[in-house]
Amino acid sequence: MAATTLRLEAVRRTKFDAHVERLGSGKLTRAAAVTYLETERGIDDATCELALAGIRITQCVGVPAPAAALRPSIAFDLTPLDDAFGAIDVVELRRISLSEASAVLMRHRLPWLGTQRVARNTCRRLLRGEDAILGWRRIVWCSVASLRAARARVRMRPVVFDHTAVDRLSLRWTYVSDGAIERWAFR
Repeated sequence: MAATTLRLEAVRRTKFDAHVERLGSGKLTRAAAVTYLETERGIDDATCELALAGIRITQCVGVPAPAAALRPSIAFDLTPLDDAFGAIDVVELRRISLSEASAVLMRHRLPWLGTQRVARNTCRRLLRGEDAILGWRRIVWCSVASLRAARARVRMRPVVFDHTAVDRLSLRWTYVSDGAIERWAFR
């Protein structure tokens, strides 16, 4: 199945992270103050789910591609970049299953300590359906001059020699209740 590309416009945002999590995996791209979503779900499913989040969508052909002068860098948080940098900011998303999340949360760090209270409470919220976890990987494409200025605001590491590092980057987790994806996408 081909990916559906949508241009997103926030009308009235309500729990965007939760609705994106229900869509499953996808890729959000932010370029020139416009946010795009690429998803494997059909246009009808995406339209319904994003409408519940207060997002107006327009189907489009594709997302802006990085120019030859732009260099990739790996970002370690979801702090939004200013549009003045002229960057193409890409966040790949994947739904983290309940089994994977609870296994990581309830794993004993040190065998004699047992599980921590915070981990148990978080696991209970996941089991009750009160929260969910999204895995994300963020790549920022920008010019070398913009990269120097952007690194002061966002923790980034430029990819210089090993360009396959972008593909091997492990997923970081964010809780849907935090709203970090929404803040990044619609600052």
